[in-house]
Amino acid sequence: MADPPSPNQSRPGFERGASSGDLGHGPTSSRASVPPSEPKSSRASFEALDAQIDRPARLQMIVALILGLVLVAIPLYLWRRPRAESIAVSTGATDAGALPAVTAAPTPGVEDKLVVGEPKILSCHDPGPKKTPPEQCDHVVELEKAFAKAIEDSVSCVPRDAGGGSIIFVVDANFKKKSAGVSTPKEGRTLRSSKIAGACERAVKSKLGSLPYESMKHEHARYRVAITATYPKL
Repeated sequence: MADPPSPNQSRPGFERGASSGDLGHGPTSSRASVPPSEPKSSRASFEALDAQIDRPARLQMIVALILGLVLVAIPLYLWRRPRAESIAVSTGATDAGALPAVTAAPTPGVEDKLVVGEPKILSCHDPGPKKTPPEQCDHVVELEKAFAKAIEDSVSCVPRDAGGGSIIFVVDANFKKKSAGVSTPKEGRTLRSSKIAGACERAVKSKLGSLPYESMKHEHARYRVAITATYPKL
């Protein structure tokens, strides 16, 4: 007759020779000691959040850089931009000089009188291709005095109710042809009426019709001289 099985043999999961103390160190306890790995989805979300945080910072840096360049460029442009100089015109001659700028104001006490400025030589030359700089031209004193007097004697060409203003007269004296032309360029003129300026031009020219060309001392054959006349207001 067979012996009855022992209590350890009748229970599944127990092996022979294994003690109850060895049960707690089986495969189940080794799996519980390994820490769980971090999910990949959590890392991706953190990286996306960092990118969203860095994007506004980069935009702010770009905007700050652009503003800095603008703040530097504007003062440089204002400093280097061309400034207005004295008005220069050409009245048909190839060697025309610069007209005198109308900047001088009438002296106190003579606002109701005509003010005739100093003559300025615009050009002088002789037949041929050679040109003489205006600063090297000689002054034909008799021509300049006669020109200024003709302007003074024609003061009535500007009516008192015209509002006043300045006219630049230019005489083109040709000693070879013994002739003198007069023009009133629009550039630099503050008297707005072209009709009045034309009347003054004709009046001054008529008074220069009998210039003593033979007795005038000169070194060149042709001269262009400008005089600014300031007419009073009513």
